[in-house]
Amino acid sequence: MDRVEDLRVVAFGGGTGLPVLLSGLRDRVRDLTAVVTVADDGGSSGRLRQELGVAPPGDVRNCLVALAGRKRLAEVFNYRFEAPGDLNDHSVGNIIIAALADMAGGFCEGVEQAARFLRVKGHVYPAAERSLTLVVRYEDGTVSRGESVVHDVGKRVSRVAVEPEGVPAPPGVIGAIEEADVVVLGPGSLFTSTIPALLGGGVREALSRFDGPVVYVSNVMTQPGETGGFAVSDHVRAISEHLGPVVTDVLVHSGTLSPGVLARYEAEEAAPVTADEEALRGMGLRVRAADVLSRDDREGVRHDPERLAEEVCGAALVRL
Repeated sequence: MDRVEDLRVVAFGGGTGLPVLLSGLRDRVRDLTAVVTVADDGGSSGRLRQELGVAPPGDVRNCLVALAGRKRLAEVFNYRFEAPGDLNDHSVGNIIIAALADMAGGFCEGVEQAARFLRVKGHVYPAAERSLTLVVRYEDGTVSRGESVVHDVGKRVSRVAVEPEGVPAPPGVIGAIEEADVVVLGPGSLFTSTIPALLGGGVREALSRFDGPVVYVSNVMTQPGETGGFAVSDHVRAISEHLGPVVTDVLVHSGTLSPGVLARYEAEEAAPVTADEEALRGMGLRVRAADVLSRDDREGVRHDPERLAEEVCGAALVRL
């Protein structure tokens, strides 16, 4: 294995970070599988989950759109209603996925149908075969339920779990891990996106058997009420506490941030995540440092799809 185009990649996560990675990898690698958290209970996804009993489709929709071959249809999937009434803030894609899940008799089947409509390049799977509720334990011993309340609670998170426990990941997820050349975790919110995507039944065991590189793409900024004060090594330790010592490589951002961007994040009590490379190497990890951010920082710190994909593939090839 010495060519990027031969790589088989499995990526875990959700939110806005995973679709960025997928869009960069889409036309670079041989096979690409996204495993997406289903613990969201806010916004359009939360409303559909509550009203229809469907697993939250929003994060899955974003990944389908990132891998879509039918770009005009993908634009329709991303269209969001903005008008008074029941449809306000719902995206068209969320409603379509919910309808397909109902018609096909299951959320996994509905996602598969949506992927066919969009001519997705690769595979998109929910992290579990049904929706999960995030159970969050904080350092002071208190507990909350629901992904959407974590930031409002504002306490430092120590551990997360899901209810019900043991809901299996789709068989395709386990099969993809077994066939993968590299597994990627993130980028994304550590406790409300990355780790929940890994909590489907059977994933921990599959990763423990996987002998290829597992690359953690570190967040660039801390998140208030979730990872305040965390260094990169703290992120990796949190993953290890939930999944075991599965991470082998860490990708960290090495560039600078503009004073204006830093000031905006400081006002929100967020700061750059310390890339404590010596501590990471002391944990037996290979560290890859690179400038992986978009030059356009008007909406804040965002990864650049092409740069991120290039570094992930580079890390994979070095380890293979």
